[in-house]
Amino acid sequence: MNMISPVEQYKDPLNSNSAVLMSYSNEVGTAISEIAPKLGTALWAPTFMYLGADIYDKYKNDKDNYDPSAKRALKRAIFQGITCLVALPAVIFAGQCAVSPLGRLDKTGISGNVKDGIYRHTRNVIDQAHGTALENYEQFKDTVLKTLQNKINARSNEKRTSNIFKKLYRIIFTHRYDILHGDKNKILAFAEKNAKNTFDIANAIKNGNTLNVPQKIYKKYQKVLPVMKETYKEADYSFQATRTALKEYQKSMIFKNKMLKTVGGLSTLIIFAKPVNDYVDKHIMNKYIDPGVDQLNSHAFKRFTLTKNFLASNVQK
Repeated sequence: MNMISPVEQYKDPLNSNSAVLMSYSNEVGTAISEIAPKLGTALWAPTFMYLGADIYDKYKNDKDNYDPSAKRALKRAIFQGITCLVALPAVIFAGQCAVSPLGRLDKTGISGNVKDGIYRHTRNVIDQAHGTALENYEQFKDTVLKTLQNKINARSNEKRTSNIFKKLYRIIFTHRYDILHGDKNKILAFAEKNAKNTFDIANAIKNGNTLNVPQKIYKKYQKVLPVMKETYKEADYSFQATRTALKEYQKSMIFKNKMLKTVGGLSTLIIFAKPVNDYVDKHIMNKYIDPGVDQLNSHAFKRFTLTKNFLASNVQK
Protein backbone atom coordinates (compact mmCIF):
# COMPACT_ATOMS: atom_id res chain seq x y z
CA MET A 1 0.00 0.00 0.00
CA ASN A 2 1.46 3.32 -1.05
CA MET A 3 1.57 6.03 1.57
CA ILE A 4 0.74 9.54 0.40
CA SER A 5 3.53 11.86 1.51
CA PRO A 6 2.30 14.90 3.40
CA VAL A 7 2.58 18.25 1.67
CA GLU A 8 5.57 20.11 2.99
CA GLN A 9 4.72 23.35 4.73
CA TYR A 10 6.20 26.43 3.08
CA LYS A 11 9.17 27.93 4.90
CA ASP A 12 10.04 31.54 4.23
CA PRO A 13 13.77 31.65 3.27
CA LEU A 14 14.04 35.04 4.98
CA ASN A 15 12.68 33.65 8.25
CA SER A 16 15.88 31.87 9.26
CA ASN A 17 17.60 32.78 12.53
CA SER A 18 20.36 34.79 10.85
CA ALA A 19 17.88 36.70 8.67
CA VAL A 20 15.64 37.46 11.65
CA LEU A 21 18.64 38.79 13.56
CA MET A 22 19.35 41.11 10.63
CA SER A 23 15.75 42.33 10.67
CA TYR A 24 16.02 43.24 14.36
CA SER A 25 19.45 44.88 14.14
CA ASN A 26 18.03 48.40 13.93
CA GLU A 27 15.91 47.79 17.06
CA VAL A 28 19.03 46.61 18.89
CA GLY A 29 20.81 49.68 17.53
CA THR A 30 18.05 51.90 18.90
CA ALA A 31 18.33 50.21 22.30
CA ILE A 32 22.12 50.60 22.57
CA SER A 33 22.28 54.08 21.04
CA GLU A 34 22.56 55.59 24.52
CA ILE A 35 25.91 53.89 25.22
CA ALA A 36 27.20 53.39 21.66
CA PRO A 37 25.62 55.92 19.28
CA LYS A 38 27.89 55.16 16.29
CA LEU A 39 27.34 51.40 16.55
CA GLY A 40 23.63 52.01 17.07
CA THR A 41 23.47 53.97 13.82
CA ALA A 42 25.55 51.36 11.95
CA LEU A 43 23.18 48.58 13.01
CA TRP A 44 20.43 50.10 10.89
CA ALA A 45 22.30 49.02 7.72
CA PRO A 46 21.66 45.23 8.07
CA THR A 47 17.96 45.92 8.61
CA PHE A 48 17.66 47.91 5.38
CA MET A 49 19.49 45.10 3.56
CA TYR A 50 17.02 42.58 4.99
CA LEU A 51 14.01 44.75 4.17
CA GLY A 52 15.13 45.14 0.57
CA ALA A 53 15.62 41.39 0.19
CA ASP A 54 12.33 40.59 1.91
CA ILE A 55 10.26 43.03 -0.15
CA TYR A 56 11.86 41.85 -3.41
CA ASP A 57 11.28 38.20 -2.46
CA LYS A 58 7.59 38.89 -1.75
CA TYR A 59 7.32 40.76 -5.04
CA LYS A 60 8.87 37.92 -7.03
CA ASN A 61 7.40 34.87 -5.30
CA ASP A 62 4.03 33.87 -3.91
CA LYS A 63 5.52 31.62 -1.26
CA ASP A 64 7.33 28.93 -3.33
CA ASN A 65 5.65 29.86 -6.63
CA TYR A 66 7.12 32.39 -9.03
CA ASP A 67 4.42 35.02 -9.44
CA PRO A 68 5.56 38.68 -9.48
CA SER A 69 3.11 41.00 -7.75
CA ALA A 70 3.64 44.69 -7.05
CA LYS A 71 0.67 44.70 -4.67
CA ARG A 72 2.19 41.94 -2.56
CA ALA A 73 5.49 43.84 -2.45
CA LEU A 74 3.69 47.03 -1.42
CA LYS A 75 1.89 45.22 1.40
CA ARG A 76 5.18 43.81 2.66
CA ALA A 77 6.88 47.19 2.43
CA ILE A 78 4.09 48.81 4.46
CA PHE A 79 4.19 46.03 7.07
CA GLN A 80 7.96 46.26 7.49
CA GLY A 81 7.83 50.04 7.54
CA ILE A 82 5.24 50.08 10.33
CA THR A 83 6.91 47.41 12.47
CA CYS A 84 10.67 47.71 11.91
CA LEU A 85 11.00 51.40 11.20
CA VAL A 86 8.26 52.98 13.33
CA ALA A 87 6.46 50.88 15.94
CA LEU A 88 9.29 48.89 17.52
CA PRO A 89 11.81 51.78 17.66
CA ALA A 90 9.05 53.91 19.25
CA VAL A 91 8.31 51.17 21.81
CA ILE A 92 12.04 50.86 22.63
CA PHE A 93 12.35 54.63 23.01
CA ALA A 94 9.35 54.59 25.35
CA GLY A 95 11.03 51.84 27.39
CA GLN A 96 14.20 53.91 27.66
CA CYS A 97 12.23 56.97 28.73
CA ALA A 98 10.38 54.94 31.37
CA VAL A 99 13.67 54.10 33.11
CA SER A 100 14.51 57.71 33.98
CA PRO A 101 11.53 58.37 36.33
CA LEU A 102 12.44 55.24 38.32
CA GLY A 103 15.39 57.24 39.70
CA ARG A 104 12.91 59.12 41.89
CA LEU A 105 12.39 55.95 43.91
CA ASP A 106 15.79 56.26 45.62
CA LYS A 107 16.73 58.68 48.39
CA THR A 108 17.58 61.48 45.98
CA GLY A 109 14.00 61.81 44.74
CA ILE A 110 15.06 62.98 41.26
CA SER A 111 14.98 61.24 37.91
CA GLY A 112 17.90 59.75 36.00
CA ASN A 113 17.75 62.51 33.37
CA VAL A 114 18.03 65.19 36.06
CA LYS A 115 21.03 63.39 37.56
CA ASP A 116 22.66 63.29 34.13
CA GLY A 117 22.04 67.03 33.79
CA ILE A 118 23.82 67.62 37.11
CA TYR A 119 26.75 65.41 36.10
CA ARG A 120 27.09 67.31 32.82
CA HIS A 121 26.93 70.64 34.62
CA THR A 122 29.58 69.59 37.15
CA ARG A 123 31.79 68.37 34.31
CA ASN A 124 31.51 71.79 32.67
CA VAL A 125 32.46 73.50 35.94
CA ILE A 126 35.52 71.24 36.23
CA ASP A 127 36.43 71.91 32.60
CA GLN A 128 36.47 75.66 33.29
CA ALA A 129 38.25 75.38 36.64
CA HIS A 130 41.58 77.13 37.05
CA GLY A 131 44.32 77.45 39.66
CA THR A 132 43.08 76.73 43.18
CA ALA A 133 39.51 75.86 42.14
CA LEU A 134 39.92 72.24 43.27
CA GLU A 135 41.86 72.97 46.47
CA ASN A 136 39.02 74.35 48.56
CA TYR A 137 35.78 72.40 48.91
CA GLU A 138 33.58 75.34 49.88
CA GLN A 139 34.76 77.30 46.88
CA PHE A 140 34.19 74.36 44.53
CA LYS A 141 30.76 73.58 46.01
CA ASP A 142 29.62 77.22 45.83
CA THR A 143 30.72 77.45 42.21
CA VAL A 144 28.79 74.31 41.27
CA LEU A 145 25.60 75.33 43.10
CA LYS A 146 25.53 78.99 42.09
CA THR A 147 26.14 78.28 38.42
CA LEU A 148 23.54 75.49 38.55
CA GLN A 149 20.93 77.83 40.03
CA ASN A 150 21.73 80.39 37.33
CA LYS A 151 21.37 77.68 34.66
CA ILE A 152 18.02 76.52 36.07
CA ASN A 153 16.69 80.10 36.02
CA ALA A 154 18.02 80.71 32.50
CA ARG A 155 16.59 77.45 31.12
CA SER A 156 13.22 78.17 32.76
CA ASN A 157 13.01 81.62 31.17
CA GLU A 158 14.17 80.22 27.83
CA LYS A 159 11.53 77.48 27.88
CA ARG A 160 8.77 80.00 28.58
CA THR A 161 9.81 82.42 25.84
CA SER A 162 10.91 80.02 23.05
CA ASN A 163 8.54 79.38 20.17
CA ILE A 164 6.87 75.97 20.03
CA PHE A 165 9.10 74.55 17.28
CA LYS A 166 12.36 75.50 18.98
CA LYS A 167 11.03 74.22 22.30
CA LEU A 168 10.02 70.84 20.84
CA TYR A 169 13.38 70.48 19.10
CA ARG A 170 15.28 71.13 22.34
CA ILE A 171 13.09 68.75 24.33
CA ILE A 172 13.44 65.90 21.82
CA PHE A 173 17.01 66.31 20.59
CA THR A 174 18.89 68.01 23.45
CA HIS A 175 19.26 67.81 27.23
CA ARG A 176 18.81 71.54 27.87
CA TYR A 177 15.65 71.21 29.96
CA ASP A 178 16.48 68.06 31.95
CA ILE A 179 17.40 70.02 35.10
CA LEU A 180 13.96 71.65 35.19
CA HIS A 181 12.09 68.39 35.85
CA GLY A 182 12.25 68.02 39.60
CA ASP A 183 12.12 69.69 42.99
CA LYS A 184 14.75 72.45 43.02
CA ASN A 185 15.85 71.73 46.60
CA LYS A 186 16.37 68.05 45.81
CA ILE A 187 18.29 68.95 42.65
CA LEU A 188 20.63 71.27 44.57
CA ALA A 189 21.05 68.70 47.36
CA PHE A 190 22.09 66.05 44.82
CA ALA A 191 24.43 68.53 43.10
CA GLU A 192 26.07 69.27 46.46
CA LYS A 193 26.50 65.55 47.19
CA ASN A 194 28.05 64.98 43.77
CA ALA A 195 30.37 67.97 44.30
CA LYS A 196 31.51 66.45 47.63
CA ASN A 197 32.19 63.04 46.05
CA THR A 198 34.09 64.71 43.22
CA PHE A 199 36.19 66.84 45.57
CA ASP A 200 36.99 63.81 47.75
CA ILE A 201 38.34 62.01 44.68
CA ALA A 202 40.48 65.04 43.81
CA ASN A 203 41.87 65.07 47.35
CA ALA A 204 42.56 61.34 47.28
CA ILE A 205 44.48 61.70 44.00
CA LYS A 206 46.46 64.62 45.40
CA ASN A 207 47.39 62.71 48.57
CA GLY A 208 48.13 59.43 46.76
CA ASN A 209 45.26 57.65 48.52
CA THR A 210 44.43 55.39 45.58
CA LEU A 211 42.04 53.19 47.59
CA ASN A 212 39.53 56.07 47.67
CA VAL A 213 39.68 56.64 43.93
CA PRO A 214 37.62 54.49 41.52
CA GLN A 215 40.02 52.25 39.60
CA LYS A 216 38.91 53.48 36.20
CA ILE A 217 39.38 57.12 37.24
CA TYR A 218 42.85 56.52 38.65
CA LYS A 219 43.89 54.70 35.47
CA LYS A 220 42.74 57.72 33.50
CA TYR A 221 44.81 59.98 35.76
CA GLN A 222 47.93 57.83 35.33
CA LYS A 223 47.43 57.71 31.58
CA VAL A 224 47.14 61.47 31.06
CA LEU A 225 49.73 62.53 33.66
CA PRO A 226 52.80 62.02 31.39
CA VAL A 227 51.00 63.80 28.55
CA MET A 228 50.14 66.76 30.79
CA LYS A 229 53.71 66.87 32.11
CA GLU A 230 55.04 67.08 28.58
CA THR A 231 52.45 69.68 27.57
CA TYR A 232 52.55 72.02 30.56
CA LYS A 233 56.25 71.57 31.52
CA GLU A 234 56.79 73.69 34.65
CA ALA A 235 53.13 74.55 35.11
CA ASP A 236 50.78 72.56 37.38
CA TYR A 237 50.45 69.53 35.14
CA SER A 238 49.15 67.46 38.06
CA PHE A 239 46.14 69.81 38.33
CA GLN A 240 45.43 69.36 34.61
CA ALA A 241 45.62 65.56 34.92
CA THR A 242 43.36 65.62 37.98
CA ARG A 243 40.84 67.78 36.18
CA THR A 244 40.77 65.31 33.26
CA ALA A 245 40.24 62.41 35.68
CA LEU A 246 37.36 64.21 37.44
CA LYS A 247 35.64 64.87 34.12
CA GLU A 248 35.99 61.16 33.41
CA TYR A 249 34.30 60.48 36.76
CA GLN A 250 31.27 62.57 35.75
CA LYS A 251 31.22 60.79 32.40
CA SER A 252 31.25 57.38 34.11
CA MET A 253 28.27 58.35 36.27
CA ILE A 254 26.34 59.38 33.14
CA PHE A 255 27.30 56.06 31.54
CA LYS A 256 25.73 54.13 34.43
CA ASN A 257 22.40 55.82 33.81
CA LYS A 258 22.71 55.17 30.08
CA MET A 259 23.32 51.49 30.80
CA LEU A 260 20.05 51.36 32.72
CA LYS A 261 18.27 52.94 29.75
CA THR A 262 19.87 50.39 27.42
CA VAL A 263 18.70 47.51 29.61
CA GLY A 264 15.22 49.06 29.65
CA GLY A 265 15.21 49.37 25.87
CA LEU A 266 16.39 45.80 25.27
CA SER A 267 13.88 44.44 27.80
CA THR A 268 11.09 46.33 26.05
CA LEU A 269 12.18 44.90 22.69
CA ILE A 270 12.18 41.32 24.02
CA ILE A 271 8.75 41.73 25.63
CA PHE A 272 6.94 43.61 22.88
CA ALA A 273 8.58 42.49 19.60
CA LYS A 274 6.17 39.60 18.91
CA PRO A 275 2.98 41.31 20.20
CA VAL A 276 3.69 44.40 18.08
CA ASN A 277 4.37 42.31 14.95
CA ASP A 278 1.24 40.22 15.53
CA TYR A 279 -0.95 43.27 16.15
CA VAL A 280 0.26 45.03 13.00
CA ASP A 281 -0.13 41.86 10.93
CA LYS A 282 -3.55 40.70 12.20
CA HIS A 283 -5.25 44.02 12.89
CA ILE A 284 -3.70 46.91 10.98
CA MET A 285 -2.67 45.01 7.85
CA ASN A 286 -5.63 42.61 7.57
CA LYS A 287 -8.31 45.16 8.44
CA TYR A 288 -7.04 48.34 6.83
CA ILE A 289 -3.95 48.06 4.64
CA ASP A 290 -4.50 44.82 2.67
CA PRO A 291 -8.07 45.67 1.55
CA GLY A 292 -6.95 49.14 0.51
CA VAL A 293 -4.03 47.83 -1.52
CA ASP A 294 -6.24 45.18 -3.14
CA GLN A 295 -8.57 47.90 -4.38
CA LEU A 296 -5.77 49.81 -6.09
CA ASN A 297 -6.02 49.98 -9.86
CA SER A 298 -3.92 47.16 -11.31
CA HIS A 299 -3.22 49.29 -14.39
CA ALA A 300 -1.27 51.72 -12.23
CA PHE A 301 1.09 48.90 -11.20
CA LYS A 302 1.45 47.79 -14.81
CA ARG A 303 2.34 51.32 -15.89
CA PHE A 304 4.85 51.51 -13.07
CA THR A 305 6.44 48.20 -14.16
CA LEU A 306 6.62 49.31 -17.81
CA THR A 307 8.16 52.65 -16.84
CA LYS A 308 10.71 50.90 -14.62
CA ASN A 309 11.68 48.49 -17.41
CA PHE A 310 11.93 51.34 -19.92
CA LEU A 311 14.23 53.35 -17.68
CA ALA A 312 16.34 50.30 -16.94
CA SER A 313 16.80 49.54 -20.65
CA ASN A 314 17.81 53.15 -21.36
CA VAL A 315 20.36 53.08 -18.59
CA GLN A 316 21.88 49.91 -20.01
CA LYS A 317 22.10 51.51 -23.47
